[in-house]
This record gives sequence, structure tokens and C-alpha cells, in this order.
Amino acid sequence: MHLHIKLLSLILAVSVNLSWAEVTPTLNSDVIKATFGSYGVEVISQNESTRVANLYSISGDAKICRTLAVTEFLSPMDPALMEANQLIRAGGSIGATLRSAGFTINKKLLIKTETAAGDEFVTLTNGSVPAGAPLYTRVYALSAQQANRHIPYAVIAEAYHPEHFPPAHEEFSEQPSLQQAANRALAVLRATIDQRKVKTSPAA
Repeated sequence: MHLHIKLLSLILAVSVNLSWAEVTPTLNSDVIKATFGSYGVEVISQNESTRVANLYSISGDAKICRTLAVTEFLSPMDPALMEANQLIRAGGSIGATLRSAGFTINKKLLIKTETAAGDEFVTLTNGSVPAGAPLYTRVYALSAQQANRHIPYAVIAEAYHPEHFPPAHEEFSEQPSLQQAANRALAVLRATIDQRKVKTSPAA
């Protein structure tokens, strides 16, 4: 069953990637929607520098977390990204919002690891992932590109539902300042995964 799901996910990912090949690499949101039939963003918490979000699909009446994402926004924010950033802060999908604003998304991998599913991740997945299950986890730097401009935007740590296979972005970056942000984002992600109670809050 898992092999079948993985194969289907890869086929759909390739199809989506071909559709967007001239604009941007396949986005995580594209694969979630293609694989599971729906996609939504629920902001769990947010402050001036960090956003924690549940990227989910719908199964029956339940939201199933496919990606738990911690975003650390880089500062100072480039003026060219201000309008898109406001929409993202209001609960928009990061990649899809930047793509709609005419940017190409560039991702560079900072950390690739595993994290055990904790109580909160079990809750966010509606019990479809057991406590202690290994979660593929990665942290990457996301930049927006437009013409010849390469604009750093955020460092994002993500943990994935075992049935979800996100697009592969294997180009590594070892920039020290990004590594520091990556470690902070990963620490917040792991703490969130293990929380017993997380209350959703309106996006700022």
C-alpha cells in the first residue's frame, strides 16, 4: 500500500512539475493537492519573526497534517516582497503566494534528518500517524527570484506525514548565518511536534 502511494505521489509530482517547468519548481502545496485531493494552510502560531503552520488535506471532515512547517522570516525584508509577505502573514501559502506574485521559488537544503512523531503531530494528523513514528524532516532556505534578482525570504523547517513525499530539493547551502536560522527553526519544529496542546491563532 505504501509503495503504491509513493509511486502515485511520484507520478503526480512529475506531472505537476512539467506543468510548472517554465515558471518554478514543483511546490509542496502542488504535491499535497495532487496526491490527496485538497490543500489548506492553518496558522498555529505567529510572531514578528516566526510562523508555525499546518499544511493539510481534508479526509472526510478531518484535517490531516501533511506538513508541519516552521518559517523563520529573514530580515530586513526586501521591499519587493512586502505585498506578498502581507498575504503570507494573513495565512497564505508561501510558495503559491510568491509564485502568484510573479516570483520563481528557489530552495537550498540546509539540514536533512528525522524526527519522531510526538503527541501534537499525532493530533494534527487525526491519529493517522502513531506516536514515535519517524518523520522525514528537512530545513531549507527559500528565496524569491525575478529576472536577475535573487531575494532571500525565509528559512523553513518541515516535518512530513509518512504518506506524503514532498518535492526533492537537494542543492545544499552551508552559509553560516542560514545554518543558525536553520537550527532555530528545527528546534521550534521539534518542540511543536511534541506539544500536547497547541491552540490555533488568527494570522497576524
